[in-house]
Amino acid sequence: MRSRRRRLEIGCRIAAFAVLGWLIGTSLMPAAERSLERATSRDIASRLAAWTRLPPAVALHADLSTAPDPYVADWLGALRHAGHAVAWGGSPPAVAIAADALNDPAGGVLIDVAAPSGAEVTVRDAASAIDSVRVAALGATMTASIAVDSIVAESRGQRFSAPVPEPARVRAALVVGQAGWEGKFVARALEERGWTVMARFGVAPRVEVTQGSVASLDTSRFSVVIAIDSTIDLLGAATLERFVRQGGGLVLAGAAGASRAAASLAPGRFGARTRPSALPPDTIGLGATGFYPVRALEPNASVLDQRAGGVSVAARRVGAGRVIQVGYDDSWRWRMAGGPDAEAAHRAWWSRVAGGVAYVPVGRLAAEDGYGAAAPVAHLVERIGPARATVQRAGSRGVDSRILMAIIMILLLTEWGSRRLRGLA
Repeated sequence: MRSRRRRLEIGCRIAAFAVLGWLIGTSLMPAAERSLERATSRDIASRLAAWTRLPPAVALHADLSTAPDPYVADWLGALRHAGHAVAWGGSPPAVAIAADALNDPAGGVLIDVAAPSGAEVTVRDAASAIDSVRVAALGATMTASIAVDSIVAESRGQRFSAPVPEPARVRAALVVGQAGWEGKFVARALEERGWTVMARFGVAPRVEVTQGSVASLDTSRFSVVIAIDSTIDLLGAATLERFVRQGGGLVLAGAAGASRAAASLAPGRFGARTRPSALPPDTIGLGATGFYPVRALEPNASVLDQRAGGVSVAARRVGAGRVIQVGYDDSWRWRMAGGPDAEAAHRAWWSRVAGGVAYVPVGRLAAEDGYGAAAPVAHLVERIGPARATVQRAGSRGVDSRILMAIIMILLLTEWGSRRLRGLA
């Protein structure tokens, strides 16, 4: 028994001094400078081929002012998986871009960019410049009526891009209400924009005029239902709720916000109609019209437009679908009595409202382009990890010195405890 304990004590002592010697040796004789290769944003692409021929014992470090192209990040990731210690440092601008097709038969692309506050961002496609914007807070949004090949943005020397998405495949819009000016011009505005419009207008008690087949309401035929007034009750609450929860869109305009069929779907409750004597021009061009304010908003509802008289436009998500409640009930006055661009503005506004909630089948995912990643810094972190000031050089084995010191203490305490117990025995 004593011989085994002595062998344990000797083994612990030898192991402790061996680890201590190895720790002292690595601190006094660091890895040679040639075991660390460095590159910058300017020359990293040209260094990749040479780095690939280096042995895995050589560590690689990139000092970046801008994130590299996706193929460079992928190459560095491959070198890391091949055994190289790969790291990067610097502060490239954190930017991102996303491009989505507008839910509009006329086409168009919605472009969202994110960049540091105050940064200037220029956006172009393969044909020409699209727009430029200065980021005020988190990002900026712009639209393009057409885009070619890829959408490329640049900010502070950093390039990032997104492929042009496929055009949205919107389906028919169903307009329901009493025959009148509002329903007539809403349907006309959507048709002029390119929507397939089916209508169901009441002209007398139990007398309706229909346009197209409106026998069944489902997302295989319709993208959105636009209710002009409480006539929407004729569709039935169960039918309307099933359509919305399956992904269909619903627009409740004017008095439709008080309909019984849409009571469980509306973003808020119906308020008394207001008609202020004077309203300043606003962003949607309806300054001369009255509206039904949206009150008592649901917890998940969002305010999209507000005036002195209350919330004029609100939205919420219900199941897989979305609902917009529009307080305006006489937007036709805007079209008829507005300026020379009133018709186009009225047409575009109603198309945006319908497209904002419309059901659109998911198209084929766009392929990656060759101009850059949509979020270059995020792509780089995904491939080789977060930024580090230094890279672990070859020869250090990547073992933390604190762990080695803990091992030494454990070994010495084990020897000391054994000797104490042996002395007491």
